[in-house]
Amino acid sequence: MQAGMEPLQPPAYTAQIATRPELTCAASKGEYSVALHIVAIFAVLIASLLGTMLPLAGKYVSCLRLHPFAVAIGKCISSGVVMAVAMVHMMNHGVAGFMKDCVSSSLRQSFDALSLSLAMLAAMFMHILDVLMDFMLESWANGSTGEPPSHLVGSELPGAEAAPCGQEVLGAGCHNHGVLAAARLKNVKSIVAAIFMEFGLVLHSVFLGLSVGVAHDAETRALLVALVFHQIFEGLALGVRLADASMNFKLELLMTIIYAVSVPLGTAVGLVIVTTSNISMTGTNFITLQAALDSVCGGILLYLGFTLILNDFRADLRELAGQDAAHRGWKRLGMCVALWGGAAVMTLLGKWA
Repeated sequence: MQAGMEPLQPPAYTAQIATRPELTCAASKGEYSVALHIVAIFAVLIASLLGTMLPLAGKYVSCLRLHPFAVAIGKCISSGVVMAVAMVHMMNHGVAGFMKDCVSSSLRQSFDALSLSLAMLAAMFMHILDVLMDFMLESWANGSTGEPPSHLVGSELPGAEAAPCGQEVLGAGCHNHGVLAAARLKNVKSIVAAIFMEFGLVLHSVFLGLSVGVAHDAETRALLVALVFHQIFEGLALGVRLADASMNFKLELLMTIIYAVSVPLGTAVGLVIVTTSNISMTGTNFITLQAALDSVCGGILLYLGFTLILNDFRADLRELAGQDAAHRGWKRLGMCVALWGGAAVMTLLGKWA
């Protein structure tokens, strides 16, 4: 809390609740149709599968294979989507969640930066994990076996097969060993990043599904339209990263299914709770847990988003729009517009989903 500022007093907080209904925990009122919510489950499932599978299809169907620059554009869009999801869809909801009237007053008034602190701690934890993973992967890549973990990595290692044999000789071997090790290291890092990205998106999606499952019909119709687009764009972002990581097909399929069923699963749970039990989805414990998880997942995705922008974006820029590339000015502009466009679209969708 800034110096000179008084803690938020109950009267002021009550006035704020009156002018901002999203800060109240009161259950929504209106007609509730089971059929509409079942339709929502399947609509969101199809949208999630469609978005995630489109970027992956090019790996297995030659006519759908994209030009490397088109893949880079997809990666730029996905980076913008991740940034917007982290800040607008998660961290913003985390901050608002801790301000709701049913949350313990000790959490609301003792430290008004609790949500952002959780996001920061999650980002710092990701940094520590990233550093430790670097040490472990470098040790593995430079080890005596030189073999990638076959249950994670597919047979294709981008860039490794085209590496020329260098002039330097280490003992009797070619310097290609170092090139292959670097390619494997980069690929496993991409896999780890994709797994963490999916973790954050899936947790967020489950709570989105819960909000649809407990909403009355009028709210569900409005949420459903936004959520279909939300899942398509998030799925595209995840699918591009899964394709870029050159994973084993079974792992790609598993991660696609897990993401695709996350919102429908949350919706189904909400539907069951509304129709068969008296469990409160607007109570103190649920709202506090949701706010904490939104904050933590927001921090994770924010770290991943900046990592993608500062590493992948610049690497693709050098490779595809470098000094010797044709139309490099237009390519650079296209990549920047794709990054900003992905962030802009997901920011707009944040108003409804």
